Amino acid sequence: MSFEKLTESELDIMKVLWSEKRPLKASEIVKLLVPKYTWKVPTAHVLLSRLSDKGFVGVDKSSYSHKFFHTVEESDYLADESVQLIKKTGGRLPMLFASLIESEDVTDEELLELSEMLDKRLKSIKKK
Repeated sequence: MSFEKLTESELDIMKVLWSEKRPLKASEIVKLLVPKYTWKVPTAHVLLSRLSDKGFVGVDKSSYSHKFFHTVEESDYLADESVQLIKKTGGRLPMLFASLIESEDVTDEELLELSEMLDKRLKSIKKK
């Protein structure tokens, strides 16, 4: 499945919804995004409406204060973004992977975790 591209603001809202794991009111989302954003609730409503139009967010309208929840799993979105990035680099996964592991932004712990994931995947391939 391919998802529409999210803006940075939309992605930040999604990160809140994914991390909280419960439906949230727009005012709660606004509070959780301070100090990065100084939005008012109507601004959050506009962004949530866009996210709803893109199929990322659902709305529970059963009470006075509407609550918003994610309809796309974080892992599904990240997988799609990764595939799109690989396609943009001409399908050169080894080159992309090499640039990631050489980046100063990747911690030693993250490299160890990647190594363990790769080892696990290689073992499952060898069993086939």
